[in-house]
Amino acid sequence: MLYEAMSDWLWGVPGNWRLRHCTCGLAWLDPQPSSQDIPKLYARYYTHSGVEHRRLEHLRRELTKCVLARMGYPVQPSHSWLARLLSHVPSMARARALEVFDLPASQIGRLLDVGCGNGQFIRQMRSLGWDACGVDPDPAAVACGLSQGLKVFRGTISDAPVYPGYDVITLNHVIEHVPDPTALLLECKKRLTPRTGRIMITTPNLNSLGHRWFGRYWRGLETPRHLLIFSIPALRNCVSQAGLSVNALNTETRLARMIYSPSAYAKTGETQIGSRTNFRPVTKAAALLFQAIEELSILIRKDVGEELFCVCDTQ
Repeated sequence: MLYEAMSDWLWGVPGNWRLRHCTCGLAWLDPQPSSQDIPKLYARYYTHSGVEHRRLEHLRRELTKCVLARMGYPVQPSHSWLARLLSHVPSMARARALEVFDLPASQIGRLLDVGCGNGQFIRQMRSLGWDACGVDPDPAAVACGLSQGLKVFRGTISDAPVYPGYDVITLNHVIEHVPDPTALLLECKKRLTPRTGRIMITTPNLNSLGHRWFGRYWRGLETPRHLLIFSIPALRNCVSQAGLSVNALNTETRLARMIYSPSAYAKTGETQIGSRTNFRPVTKAAALLFQAIEELSILIRKDVGEELFCVCDTQ
């Protein structure tokens, strides 16, 4: 047993759960919700809304332009000296590259985003030249995407067309939400372009510094919506079981600051944190420090980043 009496301090879904784990590096929710109960867990989930407005959004966009231009996309680099300077900071450049799954312009093709939510990622990739579409089971999230003129299928991966195949299928923090991730990857594999198609996965890292730091209050656990939490060995095993090969598998630090603030609040006993953005200045400062600590730590231990980033190929 990893944790007992886990509750949903993010969105307030009633109930208590256990989190079990094994030596293979996998943790899972107990009891697992039934298929008819799973939609109830997402009644207030963030994919229902439009694009979130964030402070310093302009600087982030300018920084992204610099990074995307270096990746070969037809984007005019920012004229901001600060954005140009920050775009050469390795951790910041990496975070911006991961916004597009580190996919360079030379690989532009057909892309399917599984669990596309409100379609923000699809819209971004289309603007960069990708033939991008998505699939999501949430009718409210799909309606949001369709209202933006995006090509979005309602349902699961099984509801997405098989032919023609996709060059890239992205699973951005999706695999932890499904009861059978191997079956999900098998369905994705059916829809890949033969021999050259790839699946890109991001998911919380069970062995992250944040989990070691906050334990049961770590934001990445997200009880009860996260049914499975992977480590590097566990994700590698899952990919192998689906008949895929791991091209790259590492941990990333870009979510450290975002993970810290809600985790710190939960540890003090606060609830209903999911929609909160007005964290105290001292908490924001501590989050920046935590990010810096994690970025230094990963130089020594490669498995401490908050999320796993995996690139899978067909065998």
